[in-house]
Amino acid sequence: MNDVNIRLLKDIDSDYKLLEKWYQEEEIYSSFEQRKLNYKEIKEKYYPRTLETAKVPVYMIEYKKRPVGIIQYKLVNDEDKKLYSLKGDCIYEIDIFIGEISEHNKGIGSCALKKISEFLYKEKNAELLVMCPLKNNEKAINCYKKCGFYIKNYFSTKDTIGMIQIYALMIKDMYAYTMYSGLDLT
Repeated sequence: MNDVNIRLLKDIDSDYKLLEKWYQEEEIYSSFEQRKLNYKEIKEKYYPRTLETAKVPVYMIEYKKRPVGIIQYKLVNDEDKKLYSLKGDCIYEIDIFIGEISEHNKGIGSCALKKISEFLYKEKNAELLVMCPLKNNEKAINCYKKCGFYIKNYFSTKDTIGMIQIYALMIKDMYAYTMYSGLDLT
């Protein structure tokens, strides 16, 4: 899908206002943050992610040159590796949402996920990619499966507001990536 691009989130009012708008949508916040976020909270959370040194860089997903969602990644730390029962040095976790509800079910998220996966494998030498949707978020799980992820297991942990939730641990390894993309990265 040539109409989908990703760009780094910018420290500008218009990007923060879009995030604030999207975080008012129950379909978004219930799966991503578990509560609505106001402008101040958005800026506090996302400003550090706009910096060149960000440990969790955030990208704006654009469809037909219009921002419609975000995708971000982080290197999985030792604590999360233990929670996920994973071993390896170069494991990245990805989070994504399409905030514009009218743009759901168009393949935009799948396209953005494929782009960021390719970047992580080629530029960051990722061994394994991880996504952790809520167990009952079938829409997200189906999207991730379409992109070559599979459910390894389920785990329970506290969400962002302290409630115990069950998550699906979905993974995609280098072998699956080369099989799905047809690329030879050696």
